[in-house]
Amino acid sequence: GSTSSASSVTHRYNTAGELTIKLTVMDNSGFQTSKLEHVRAFYEIEVPTDYLTIQQAIEAAENGDFISVLPGTYAENLDFLGKSIVVGSHYLTTGDPAYTELTIIDGGGTEGPLASFTSGEDSLSMLVGMTLQHGLASQGGAVFCSGGSPRISDCVIFSNDALDGGGGIYAAGADLIIENCHLEDNSAVGASGGGIHMTAGSSRITGCVFAGNSAHWVGGAMLLWESSPVITDNVIDANSSSGNYAGGIYSRDCSAVIARNVFSNNTADGIGGGLFY
Repeated sequence: GSTSSASSVTHRYNTAGELTIKLTVMDNSGFQTSKLEHVRAFYEIEVPTDYLTIQQAIEAAENGDFISVLPGTYAENLDFLGKSIVVGSHYLTTGDPAYTELTIIDGGGTEGPLASFTSGEDSLSMLVGMTLQHGLASQGGAVFCSGGSPRISDCVIFSNDALDGGGGIYAAGADLIIENCHLEDNSAVGASGGGIHMTAGSSRITGCVFAGNSAHWVGGAMLLWESSPVITDNVIDANSSSGNYAGGIYSRDCSAVIARNVFSNNTADGIGGGLFY
């Protein structure tokens, strides 16, 4: 086994998969304690070192792999292809949010979601610590998710547009998990759900900030339609709707849990500046 006197220890394994390890910790007096832990080891693919593009790395990856993306701007439209993989910046291994800001997927004027989950991806399909910006699509300028239950965490989703809903994220029949993300200045240009447009499914949105998102019709921050989402501990600030309802959240025919959120400075041309349901 390996030994280290560091306060934070990283160990690299030669094989991927589910492993059982024995961790022994000893203090300066010689007292020690041991514990068995079950861990999941993965292969790391680095972009652009191993593959020039993130999509090339996704196509080469197998379930359980981690695609580590170096800081830079990548003009790509990603498809996770149903794989249980993690795509992330060095934020994932360092916890430094600067890597999120420096590792960018940029639409650059091309049409189509910047990241698509359309092949039944599960909660082990993860996008972590990336900035997604300047996407343009019919639905879901930054992220389009149809079915499945992928996870998006610690990402910045900035200045994306959609013509038919979901300037930032469009989720249809999905159990999407969105955690600790920042959605700002996204727009549903001719429709609803500036930040997120959600129909059906039981998605979970927690610990996020929605700021300055806008919709032409309803739901500047979010449109929830015939779904059962859990929306907790978010900040929903300065979002707007040019339509009659809900600068913040518009909920229709839902069994939603909306709790412990902070609503401020949201506006609508009609009623329900913060929330309409």
